Amino acid sequence: MESRYRPNQAERRQTPPRRRRSRGFRTLLFTGILVGVFTVALVVYLMFFRDRERTISMTQTPISSGMTHLNTGRGLLYQTDGAIHYYDWIDEKRNYTYGTAADDIRMTGNTTMSAVYNRNSLQVVGKTSPMTFTGTIETVECGIKHLAVLRKDSDGQESVLIMTEDGEQLDQILPVSTFIVDFGFYNVNGERFWIELLSITASEPTVTIRTYELAKKSQTGAIQVQSQLVEDVYITDSSIFVAGTNQIIRYTHGGNQETGRFTIYGYTVLDFSASPTFLLTPRGGDMHSVKLLRITEADNTVTETYLQLPSEGVAGFLMNNSLIVVSREKMFTYKLDGSLSETAVLEFPIENAYKLSDTMLLLESGGQFYTASVK
Repeated sequence: MESRYRPNQAERRQTPPRRRRSRGFRTLLFTGILVGVFTVALVVYLMFFRDRERTISMTQTPISSGMTHLNTGRGLLYQTDGAIHYYDWIDEKRNYTYGTAADDIRMTGNTTMSAVYNRNSLQVVGKTSPMTFTGTIETVECGIKHLAVLRKDSDGQESVLIMTEDGEQLDQILPVSTFIVDFGFYNVNGERFWIELLSITASEPTVTIRTYELAKKSQTGAIQVQSQLVEDVYITDSSIFVAGTNQIIRYTHGGNQETGRFTIYGYTVLDFSASPTFLLTPRGGDMHSVKLLRITEADNTVTETYLQLPSEGVAGFLMNNSLIVVSREKMFTYKLDGSLSETAVLEFPIENAYKLSDTMLLLESGGQFYTASVK
């Protein structure tokens, strides 16, 4: 009788575990393949698509390179042959054009007042009658309701005329043994005026900055700076900051008392925000690095943050409580503590960049100007 091998009960119980180990191996292999595919996909995404997450849209304006133009805070005034135009970057329905027969037109202004002028006359935008002057108009600065006109008479003597927007002369500043360097308006408890004067009669040049309260038609103080040149004046509600070639010096409004000095030797100021924060870059070099200088006005505490940029910057600005650095092809957004929060690609490569407002840039590319919104 033919005998057949029959597995005993113990051997039969050993068979199923082999099948379970086979299924586990296949599951492990399948999981490994999925992880590998996901990893490759992630690498491809990071290499080719990460920088394309956001592209900065650039809106072309009617302004081309070489055209005289002026930022009004909401739009741009620009000149073509025989006409002045206004371009509103928010609402193009507000655009307008008016003719002018004057030659050698220049523009000046801010968010509240704009003016066009030539050597002999001045027109506040929105006013019907121009102002005429004897002598030659050198330059004009606009405030809120006042203008300052730097005029040179026939003998070569310079003076600054303080005017209302309607053409009434309120004051004339006629410096003696000093040169007029710069001047401007600011608003702290009413509209005020400052003027920078340079004296070279002493052993070393001395800069004097005088401040005036326009409502009272009176001088409120004088600041003297020696051993360095003054490059600009920055003003907050609590302080006047004088940026020199070696230091930033802080003064009070009342009496112009000095309250602090902050060394910036080797750097120059690129931008300022009223926080107050200064954006600086090494003097005389390309923009490969920047430094943020933040001052706490309550106790003069200073925080310095140094940043090495990922690529050479075309320009840098303090906007919307952030640092914006624009290179030829990208825009880098940093928090004020120095951490990079976003990298975005510009729609077109650019040559120059300018700040129009806290949320808007003017970019020059290929002979045309474009606006670009900043978050």
